[in-house]
Amino acid sequence: MWCPRCTACLERCVRPPELAAMEQCRIIHGHALVAGFDRNVVVGTALIDAYGKAGHVFDARRVFDENVRLLNVVAWNAMLSGYAQQGDKNSVLELFHLLETRGFSPDEYSFLAVLTAFSNAGLASESEKWIEKMRVRYGLEPGLEHYTCLIGAFGRAGRLEDAEKIAMEMPFEPDAAVWRALLSSSALHGAPDMALRMAHRLLEVNPYDDSAYVIAANGLSASGRWDEVAEMRKMMKDRRVRKEGGRSWIEVKGEVHVFLAGDRNHERAEKIYAKLEELIEECEKLGYVPIWKEMLHKVEEREKTRALWYHSEKLALAFGLVSGTPPGKALRIVNNLRICRDCHESFKYINRVVEREIIMRDVNRYHRIFNGSCTCGDIW
Repeated sequence: MWCPRCTACLERCVRPPELAAMEQCRIIHGHALVAGFDRNVVVGTALIDAYGKAGHVFDARRVFDENVRLLNVVAWNAMLSGYAQQGDKNSVLELFHLLETRGFSPDEYSFLAVLTAFSNAGLASESEKWIEKMRVRYGLEPGLEHYTCLIGAFGRAGRLEDAEKIAMEMPFEPDAAVWRALLSSSALHGAPDMALRMAHRLLEVNPYDDSAYVIAANGLSASGRWDEVAEMRKMMKDRRVRKEGGRSWIEVKGEVHVFLAGDRNHERAEKIYAKLEELIEECEKLGYVPIWKEMLHKVEEREKTRALWYHSEKLALAFGLVSGTPPGKALRIVNNLRICRDCHESFKYINRVVEREIIMRDVNRYHRIFNGSCTCGDIW
């Protein structure tokens, strides 16, 4: 079943080759229908889980609704998880209450889904209330994953001191996921001292975690603390730690295509880059301003940041558009890193230009973009 660590959206558990097998999932679903296994509780649960992990929550819910009278709490949790990974707290809460009215008792995984949704939405107070509800009303003791979600919610909400206090006082030894959540939150909210402290804590757990160096360096550079940035990079070099390269996957006609940033090795590279240029022109007409054009007074920085337009996720998206995917079908991309601000913003404009839903799975969460906005609410 689904991995609590991935559901908590704080560990690097993305497995793109697995998550990209959407066509295979549909084929198996078709075979199940023909063979009469579509009403089997195990098959139904597996399909709900697979569609949910792929970001196709509507397909997951369709399977769920067709089999709802046969399903057990494991299947309900799989459906809850699908919504939670997209930060769809309203659907999670609706389904949670429906679970209770059907006579099921929510378990620790049911609550993990709720807390994941709240964490993704940065709802700190609500997360705290549900931790208490879990303990008092249902007699379930929160585990490390539940506290990780709580810490993530407080961090995303900018309540950094409270988040750190929870980490230090919870009845578990903080692990890498906890320190990484605090590190990311402190860097996001411009707290370089805390970011540096959390980076060192994360490195105590794993000295070769590239994210500790990169996130801390980004947080320090945003505050102009260049000496400490240089020190962090030197430490990374001395330990021979390399930053993980960005890669994106897209499945077209049953075949998975992989892209790197600035990748020109694909056989259709010329058409892909031409499509990107066409897209940026159309997006600019709608008001999109690429980051490099915000820096016209700094030629060197402009050239450097222009490379953002050739990030792997944009290349994968452009390939999806030039490869003949059926009109109206969602463009689904998996990325092994956190999607950058420029890619996220441009995807919202591209969605309006091509009138195609875009489903993006990065290391943190799902982003489902339609009608020019993202389900993440620009929190990730």
